[in-house]
Amino acid sequence: MQRSFLYTGLFTCLITFSFKLQAQTVSTIAGIQYTDSGKFNATAANDVTQEYYSRPLGVAIDTNNRIYITDEHNVMLIIGNISRNRGGFRGDPTDFQSLGSNDGTGLTSRFSTPAGCAVHPKTNDIYIADKNNCLIRKGMRYVNSSNEAVWSTISGKVSFLGGYKDGALGDAEFASPEDLEFDSKGRLYVCDFDNHAIRLIDGSTVTTVAGNGSLGFKNGTGKNAQFSYPCGIGLESDSFLLVADRNNEAIRKVNTYTGEVTTIISQGLDFPLDVIKVENVIYILEAQCIKMYVNGKLTVYTGKERTSGYVNGDISVARFGRMYHFAYMKAQKSFYIPDHYNNVIRRVPLLLSVNATFAANNTAPIVDQTVTIKSSTEYATSLNWEITPTNYTLQAGSKFTDSIIYVSFNSAGSYSVKLKASNSSSSDEELKNNYINVSTNSTAKPVVDFTATKTKPIVNETITLVDLTANNPTSYSWTITPKTYLLQNSTDLASRNPQVKFTQTGQYTIKLDASNAFGNHSTTKTAYIQVVLTSVNQEFEKSISMKVFPNPSYGTVNIDGLPEATVVRIYDAAGRNVFNTTNSQFELNPGAYYIVVQNNEYRWSLGKVIVVD
Repeated sequence: MQRSFLYTGLFTCLITFSFKLQAQTVSTIAGIQYTDSGKFNATAANDVTQEYYSRPLGVAIDTNNRIYITDEHNVMLIIGNISRNRGGFRGDPTDFQSLGSNDGTGLTSRFSTPAGCAVHPKTNDIYIADKNNCLIRKGMRYVNSSNEAVWSTISGKVSFLGGYKDGALGDAEFASPEDLEFDSKGRLYVCDFDNHAIRLIDGSTVTTVAGNGSLGFKNGTGKNAQFSYPCGIGLESDSFLLVADRNNEAIRKVNTYTGEVTTIISQGLDFPLDVIKVENVIYILEAQCIKMYVNGKLTVYTGKERTSGYVNGDISVARFGRMYHFAYMKAQKSFYIPDHYNNVIRRVPLLLSVNATFAANNTAPIVDQTVTIKSSTEYATSLNWEITPTNYTLQAGSKFTDSIIYVSFNSAGSYSVKLKASNSSSSDEELKNNYINVSTNSTAKPVVDFTATKTKPIVNETITLVDLTANNPTSYSWTITPKTYLLQNSTDLASRNPQVKFTQTGQYTIKLDASNAFGNHSTTKTAYIQVVLTSVNQEFEKSISMKVFPNPSYGTVNIDGLPEATVVRIYDAAGRNVFNTTNSQFELNPGAYYIVVQNNEYRWSLGKVIVVD
């Protein structure tokens, strides 16, 4: 039976154990591949290659490299090559006995779609987002195979529809919590899917970091910000959290201390489900592929967008059934992913080969003329430049670790340039011998040119205007219009490389006049600097706007805002497809139901409804 509609954002974590596989290819590291759901092994321990998972959802790794896995209604644990049941129902996951919210020891506990999970960094306890119970649950850390996990409820109220309430742990309410993430201090972030919010459990209190319970797409601070079904979170640092804002098809960034929300990526995504930043690269999980965002460029890393399959091998040919979350394991330099549809756990190696490459804007300058040398190396997290001989000066505050350096040469001659680039997977270097050939001072008037360290700064961001003029000017005069700017760090409009902070948004025209004993010259670049706001308040929703009413209902259910050519699929609480329709009004018997809608653009949304007598 099909249950994937339930798991719209389920946390995964790291997997690390010994296995004999080709380390540089996509592989299956646990589970027997099959489609649909409901298979199980009714034993306490199984070899990972012989384990049956039923819709695996999330994974988390403890500090001793033991791996927790949540599947349909269970919590599993992988130790070495053995898979063990640590909580939930060991029998048929489609059996009504598999559902529940009972706390207790080992198999006496019950869950309803345990989803995202995370391990406390100090205690090694496992925390679960018990999605359809709208609870946050805790399992005691693993001690030994005879020591069963003791499960308890940390926060939330058992509810099908859920609620939205901050406060003490025992009073707080969640609505379909999907993902969890600890920071280094043990603060627990909750991706509260149906409340369109990021919540925080800190000590004995639940608060809202960002979002306000209503869907939308708005940058802002705290409850002034809006999300639309956020389902995956990844901690960039204790100060910043990345959010896969699914229905807005965007990656957002949350300041965990101030609650400020900004948008990082808003183009080229297809309903992102999870996000991780590894070094300086952002990786985004979609249903059938992983995308990568580096240097402002978004590409597919592995898999194929909207193409389902089950293929191991090179990352270029690998195919996935349906994924919801992933995590990165530094020790293995790999992503680990529950392939929900294929019922297996997959490993994806991180293979980012660095190919060092660079170019200069001018390879034949005169003495003291500034040259721009720019790296075009992809996937590098570390850069280091070398220039020989050493008769040069770095201009505009540039450093040898920057991707762009500004260099003026103090004497005539040939200069060699080397760039060393590396990341966690590889390193490379490029050497260009006698690349810059510097001639003696010219006896001609200046030929003015300039650049800027950034042409699209935000308001109040400081940039540097960099002189590139030939023929040794002896004086400079800059003109910036309009005059809504401030000069910084003791520079002025007569400086060679003035530092400027723009105080208002808009387009700025820059003019440079330069002179020497042989004459003067000027260059104007119209609308050269474009200053933008720190945040762009976009108040629109890119997903289906679906409203289910009345809720609860007495039998007749309506869907407001249903697009044409949309299929409505109704499932009961156990995940069985009751019926499908294209109508916006239909009758249901008493019970609890999930409603999935999908239009001809394959955009879908999820609702819950309770029908009472």
